[in-house]
Amino acid sequence: MKRRLLLIVAALSATTMLSACAPLALACPAIGFVYDAPVALDVSPAVLGEGTIAACIGEGCVPAPLPVDSAGHAEMPQASPYQVGHAIGIQPGTTARVVISGVDGTVLRDLEVEIPYTSAGGSCPGPVTFHPVVIS
Repeated sequence: MKRRLLLIVAALSATTMLSACAPLALACPAIGFVYDAPVALDVSPAVLGEGTIAACIGEGCVPAPLPVDSAGHAEMPQASPYQVGHAIGIQPGTTARVVISGVDGTVLRDLEVEIPYTSAGGSCPGPVTFHPVVIS
């Protein structure tokens, strides 16, 4: 009995000492943060002129015409035809394709840009605030 107790104490001591040498792993909480609001676009009036904007969300998407106000601001819903598939909200690293065409239909710019964001979660990925895609 005494020998068994000594073995248990030795094993626990060794485990405690070895665990102090191991780096601590950061565990992020298993909480999902969903951002399903429209994606804002701000296009400089100098770039847009009298032209039009077509846009979409996600890699390989097909841009659809998007209403834009006189200041060059547009809001793209996270729904068809702007987003294809069954994604629930966008995630950090999501891209938007923005095509700006002149009055005559000539493509002035065809851009694939990451939707800018900030994370309040430190080293964990959320909660996230998305910002307008600015094109100037």
